[in-house]
Amino acid sequence: MRKNYLLFALCSVISCGTADQDTSEFDNPILVTKMVQDGDNFTFSYNGAKITEMKNTTENWTRTFTYSGDLITKYVDTFSDGTFDTVILTYNSNQKITKKTYTSSDFPNSSNTITYIYIGTDQIKITQTSASPGNTKTYIRDAYTNSDGSLKNWTETVTDVQGTTTRTGTGSLQNIVYDGGHYPFKNVTGFIKMLESEDMNGSARNVKEYKNIITYSNGGEESTIFKSTYEYNSKSYPTKAIRDYYHSNNQPYQSEITTYEYNHL
Repeated sequence: MRKNYLLFALCSVISCGTADQDTSEFDNPILVTKMVQDGDNFTFSYNGAKITEMKNTTENWTRTFTYSGDLITKYVDTFSDGTFDTVILTYNSNQKITKKTYTSSDFPNSSNTITYIYIGTDQIKITQTSASPGNTKTYIRDAYTNSDGSLKNWTETVTDVQGTTTRTGTGSLQNIVYDGGHYPFKNVTGFIKMLESEDMNGSARNVKEYKNIITYSNGGEESTIFKSTYEYNSKSYPTKAIRDYYHSNNQPYQSEITTYEYNHL
């Protein structure tokens, strides 16, 4: 069974030290070696500080990573039944992500593409299109970033075409609340360059609160709302993350727990 794993960050935290990197971390970077997320066990392999593999030993699937220089340009999830999902990433000359394309061997005629256009120093136009035969769904987001390049907020429009039916919606991502703790995978080469989602948001810190709601003109909505807390070790890296999800009426509906082990902490 496939799940949408939070993968590398369960983004939220309670207060602790700063996320500034000390000299010893450059010589011997702190890296996640084991993770348990929602009951599934993961192990991680590296070549120096470059991640080469993430393996789910519970459900028996593996993600392998490909680099070009210090940038992650591809990762492939291979499942026990032989199927696989592929993500291709491209960047501009400033090493900022410009495109992400997702395909699956299960659905060869479908794709999900995200493009990024940078406007000034703190604005990004993000266009995400999911396409399958007869159906196309497009999100257009006017996003803003913080001074460190991490995602701050956005407004968005959605157009969802399913056969002969079209519905539209508008929404927003409120200001993301970050704390001062270290993002577990901050020292993995190229990882925070992947500005992909609530968990890959360009920050070396952790997300404490996240609230994204879209309302459709003909009724209905979609949302991603969560609050997270972390337990930290003496180096301000999280050892445990608890993420609580909420409906738009603030009623909780799900909690997820992730624990982390590191190479030399």
